[in-house]
Amino acid sequence: MTDYTRPSYSDLTTRIEADLAAMPAVLRNPLSAAWAQACHSQHGYLDWIDVQCSPLTCEEERLYDWSALYGVDRLAATVAVGNALAAGTAGTHLLAGTPLRGQNGLDYTVIEAVALSPGFTSIPVRCNTVGIAGNLIAGQALMLIDPVLGVAGSLTVGSLGLTGGAEEELVDDWRVRVADEWRVRVGNEDGGRSGNPDDYRFWAKSAHPSVTAALVSLHTLGIGTVVVRPICDTLADRMPTEAVLVAVESKLVDIAPATADWRVDSPIIRRVTVTIDLLPQVDSAENRVAIQAALSALVMSESVEDAILTVGEIDGAIATVTTQYIRLAPTANLAVALGEVFVLNPVIWS
Repeated sequence: MTDYTRPSYSDLTTRIEADLAAMPAVLRNPLSAAWAQACHSQHGYLDWIDVQCSPLTCEEERLYDWSALYGVDRLAATVAVGNALAAGTAGTHLLAGTPLRGQNGLDYTVIEAVALSPGFTSIPVRCNTVGIAGNLIAGQALMLIDPVLGVAGSLTVGSLGLTGGAEEELVDDWRVRVADEWRVRVGNEDGGRSGNPDDYRFWAKSAHPSVTAALVSLHTLGIGTVVVRPICDTLADRMPTEAVLVAVESKLVDIAPATADWRVDSPIIRRVTVTIDLLPQVDSAENRVAIQAALSALVMSESVEDAILTVGEIDGAIATVTTQYIRLAPTANLAVALGEVFVLNPVIWS
């Protein structure tokens, strides 16, 4: 099949002028220009149609149509949720809907009414604004917007933090999921997913915008068991938060085969420490940052159950920045054990 190349307006004008060579120039030139404009628009429309014929290339608006056909909705932005610790007079009720304000300037709301106990009482709260900005780490303060008699004016975020806030799924990530489901529907004899490891990975990524991959282990807790470990490259140490784990569990409850014996858990961190001696002429802050970024991208590309990080791959990542270095560690290839995922430590500069 010959590749199609859309003719330019100039090419079309030249062709048409040649076809109308017998016509007087006073007519030939304006007719050629008008005809070339019309043809050029038609070629453009055909190009547009061709792009829309696949979820791999179509525009965002058309991707919604493709996703509707295969039941792969775009993951909406989510809100941060968690618990905060409140102090005050025992027996005082902190009611659902009570407004709070975080140190980040965002507003939060108490989810359920709770009667205070002596000491500190755990209060379920959520952010009113979707997105990653609503996530708070343990120990941060949430202030009561309106004073509540018998309740201290400041609550403290609990040990697990407020987590789960994420931005709307990126179009390119959504496109990959739509195309993945398309391939499954076309390629599988039964036309759907039946619960193999790839299916669990797909379901995990479809549960929450923070999930970028998942480890799936079969029969590790007994014959017929499945352990799903979500990986979140955009979160600290690639680890899922409690909110992400809950989202994946909820997804599997709805979609996994009824007879499946599955569990959702966090991956086990396998730390990767790289020690580098940069030669003096290239030992700059800019190169150090670039090498750290290259190694980070390499490590995060390893998201499978039998991942191996070779010294050759490490050298290749460093060499994208400079070849004037000595790698002191690691000295051998690294391999993950069951349930492990690579996480890069800050590079050690010797």
